[in-house]
Amino acid sequence: MAEPMYEQRNQEASWTDVIQAYCDMMDDVMPHLSPAEQVVYQRLFRLSRARQSPFTKCRYEELARQCGLSLRTLQRALKGLKQKQLVKTVWKSHGSTTFTINLVAEMARRPAFLPRRRAANDASHPFAMTRPPVYDAFAPEDRELFLTCKRSLNPQLLNDLTEEAVEWLSERFGGDPEAFSDELLRDKVDELIFRQVFGVDRRERYQHFFRHLYQQ
Repeated sequence: MAEPMYEQRNQEASWTDVIQAYCDMMDDVMPHLSPAEQVVYQRLFRLSRARQSPFTKCRYEELARQCGLSLRTLQRALKGLKQKQLVKTVWKSHGSTTFTINLVAEMARRPAFLPRRRAANDASHPFAMTRPPVYDAFAPEDRELFLTCKRSLNPQLLNDLTEEAVEWLSERFGGDPEAFSDELLRDKVDELIFRQVFGVDRRERYQHFFRHLYQQ
C-alpha cells in the first residue's frame, strides 16, 4: 500500500508544480507578449510542461493548425518568443522540430523584456521614478533623431543592450540586479543607444546629462 500512496503524492506534487508554472506564466509573462506569441507559448506549454517535459516535437504545419494561425504568423510569433528567450528550436528538414520551452522561474536571469520585480517596500526606494528621461533635455531635432533611432532598433539588439545595462548597474550596486531603480536602468539603456547613434559632436553636447549614472 505504501508504494501506490507514494506515487499518488508524487503525481499530486508534479501537478501542483505544473499549475503553479502555468499561473506564473499567465500572470507574469503573458501581458508582455503579442496575441500570437501568447497563443503559441500556451500551446507549447500544453505540449511540453503540462506533460512534465521541458520540450516537445512537432511540425510547424501541425503547430500552426493547433494554434489556429497561419504558418507565416506562427513563424513571426516563434521568432519573437526566441528573441525573448522563452523558446528554443532545433529544426530538421525532414522531421519534426524540437521546441524547448523555457520558464522564467528557471532562468538564471530575468529576461530583459519583463519588468524587474520589486521588493514590497519599493515605494521608499531612494531612486524612485522621479527623473524624466535624459533625451527630454536634448534639442528638439536631436531628441527626434534619438527617438527615431531607438524605435528602429530590432528587439534582439534592444534586449542585448538592456542585458548590458543590467550587468553594468549590477556591478556598481554590489552585484545585486534588484538594487537599482527602473529609472537608472532606463537611463543606462538610453546612454548605450546614445553612444551608438550620435556622433562625437552630439555626444560631447549631451554626455553630461548621463553623469548621474556614474555618481551612485
